Amino acid sequence: MYDVLVCDDNKEFLKLVILLLDKYADLYQITVTGFACGQELLEYCREHKPDIVYMDIKLGEKNGMMLGKTIKAMYPKSLMIYISAYDDYYVDMVQAEPFRFIPKDAADIPGLERQLADCLEAAVRRISGREIWTFTFKRKKYHVELRKIRYYYSVARVIYIVGDLEKMPTHYYQKLDELQKDLEKLDGSFVRISKSCIVNMKYIQSVRKNKIEIDNRSLSVTAGYQERFREKYEKYWNTFI
Repeated sequence: MYDVLVCDDNKEFLKLVILLLDKYADLYQITVTGFACGQELLEYCREHKPDIVYMDIKLGEKNGMMLGKTIKAMYPKSLMIYISAYDDYYVDMVQAEPFRFIPKDAADIPGLERQLADCLEAAVRRISGREIWTFTFKRKKYHVELRKIRYYYSVARVIYIVGDLEKMPTHYYQKLDELQKDLEKLDGSFVRISKSCIVNMKYIQSVRKNKIEIDNRSLSVTAGYQERFREKYEKYWNTFI
């Protein structure tokens, strides 16, 4: 579990941020704890190492960035995400080693949630090394660890996802070429084997001539993709196995 802390002297805003982050607790395996006082946060950090801290820059009479510097001195690998309604703290904020910055806007709750979730996804990815892939279905975003996906296949513009998705949708709409580019930026474990299929090499059980087997299902590696597949699979085998 990752220890996520939130510190804001505005108690209503603090409750809102905790509520929004708690929605992602199961997905990212996090616990969220809130503090309305910088001193209480500091006392907690003296006994516990935080993984991620969402910090209001202005905490009453205290400066959140100075507090952030103190926490970073104690735990250099902790990630600080600063929240503020002001934009005139840039120089000080850089010195406080921020991971991200979020504008403070309680009037736009969907926008605030998106920024909190995006920062959380990036922070967990940084800490754990696990890559999170995001897709949209019916205007809702879903986040899944790429290691849980076995392969994708497309029919026209519909991409089907095969893997451990739990209650997530099993398909969405995108071009496979676009998905391929997204995956190349995130994870070296995926390779395209045909015009309509991208597989996670982690799950390949066997390779025979121009076919591979995943979950006892035979998938064809078509002519235009065979050379690239062999190169990537050999590299993956030598690097990750």
